[in-house]
Amino acid sequence: MLLSPLIALLPPPGSAIFTLILVYILFEIGFFFHYHRILLPRANNINLSSPPAPYRDYPTIQDRIQLLQRIMDRLAKRCHNDVNNTSKSEIYYNFIESWFITPNQDVYYEQFSKQFDLATLDVGLCPPPPPMLRMAWSSSVDKDEGVGGKLGGSSSESSLNEVVGVVTKVGERRDAKIANCSDGSRKLGRLQKDNMDEFLSWAFFGVHYSTIQSSHEMMQALDEFYQLLESEADLTFEAGRNANFTPRCFTFEQVNSMYRPYIVYAAVALMRMAAITMLLLIGFRQYTCERGLRYWYRRGAKSSTEEQNKQSPFLFFHGIAPGGYAPYLPMIFFGLLRDTSKERDIFFFENEPVSYSMCFDAVSEEDTVHGVLEALEKHVGASPSERNLTLCGHSLGSCQLSMMVKSPQLRKRIQNLILIDPVSILLSEPDVMINFLYTRRENEEIQVEDASNNWAFRLIRFFHESKIHLVASSELFIEHYLRRNFAWYNSELWLDDIELECNVLVCLSEHDEIVNSAKVEIEVFDHNDRLVSTRKCGPMVKHLMWKGVGHAHCITHPEKWNDIHNAMLQMK
Repeated sequence: MLLSPLIALLPPPGSAIFTLILVYILFEIGFFFHYHRILLPRANNINLSSPPAPYRDYPTIQDRIQLLQRIMDRLAKRCHNDVNNTSKSEIYYNFIESWFITPNQDVYYEQFSKQFDLATLDVGLCPPPPPMLRMAWSSSVDKDEGVGGKLGGSSSESSLNEVVGVVTKVGERRDAKIANCSDGSRKLGRLQKDNMDEFLSWAFFGVHYSTIQSSHEMMQALDEFYQLLESEADLTFEAGRNANFTPRCFTFEQVNSMYRPYIVYAAVALMRMAAITMLLLIGFRQYTCERGLRYWYRRGAKSSTEEQNKQSPFLFFHGIAPGGYAPYLPMIFFGLLRDTSKERDIFFFENEPVSYSMCFDAVSEEDTVHGVLEALEKHVGASPSERNLTLCGHSLGSCQLSMMVKSPQLRKRIQNLILIDPVSILLSEPDVMINFLYTRRENEEIQVEDASNNWAFRLIRFFHESKIHLVASSELFIEHYLRRNFAWYNSELWLDDIELECNVLVCLSEHDEIVNSAKVEIEVFDHNDRLVSTRKCGPMVKHLMWKGVGHAHCITHPEKWNDIHNAMLQMK
């Protein structure tokens, strides 16, 4: 009886609509079995004997200690700035331990797809994790102070000043705190050498410890790691294994994505087709490079004025998003390039595995850089001595900018570098991977003014913090890309590696669900301070901090487009 109204809504058997619905249901059932029997097993092919990609900046086994040294040098600054009088060895240890899962975090840090399946609609709905090892710098900054005065000069200068964090006096910084290890974690004991062997083998060699054991050269390099930890961090590890700690070796873990009906991919394909139609109508054409990189390009119109003819080519790299570049088009044409889009040469580079494209084949870093060079030579000419490129990347796209910065053929051609919600800065910190592939950390204390609204508040907070995981990180092809093809050691952007003549803009969201914006902001301040203290020439890294918003908020909010546009006007 209860189903009678629903049955009445169905088209009569034998009609065309009924036949289409039946065909779709049968097709969806077939896709369900194809997903679980073909696609998921393929995604879970794991190679524990070789890394996802060669270590670009540390090609030999002996060079890997330089990467560890670089990370430790950054931690040493935290030791110097710590206001809690935490011992140096404890700060280093806390950082290392934050890369491990402990039993009291298993509920909170298992893969999000597993949590979501167990969620119930009450106040415990996917509860946020308890406070844990926080290496974040939590603080507050004045809105209107900064290096070099105001960034603006446009009609919206006052609104821009509210979000521009670069306007801080050199030497002044936000009050920072570093959290100590929780008492609960200490009751579990400390990491032991076997735990560290497993973690260091994955992090600095990209292989399982069993592979390390069969190589005298790797074992010798591992011993040098321990010597460095002991000499500079005063850390030693007892023999044995503490079963309470499991390293977050995410490239070794199983892909356990949430199933999505085929209609979801079909809907994204329709959105992409609409974007393609628009691009074709306004003059763009699609190209495929020799090694597989695909991109869209439109030549800029020649202008009668010399100033407009100097507009630099604009290269955009999208982040993880349904449709890839498609959701970004309004932001780019009506925001970032609203006054110069017709005069600029514009490139949109595609990354299919992170675009709901049902694609396992990722373009390697070498092929990506080769493709960008090929595209530039084809359309704007080879001019390695001319610094005239503007590169912009959002979220994961900022990792591709890291590749461009490290390319000998490209780095001296980059005039402007724009990083929006960048996951590439401080990528060796655990925040990004934990927030994206596991569950969000509790980055800040949330106070509920009205206790009677606690349930509603938690529900809203759940959806706010979960949207990234539901839309992106739990999707099969995206998770496969991150767990099988993502090389964190090549994707991190160190601000010191950027040419001093390059203008850099970093755009951050205060309540970013993935990026630890407070920590990245401090890194920008520290970088600018180092430039001043060493008296190096070159522009400071400018940055925006959007208050009260989360990751990718800027894509759909024109006022944020205006902020980036005004900041770009200040670039040469």
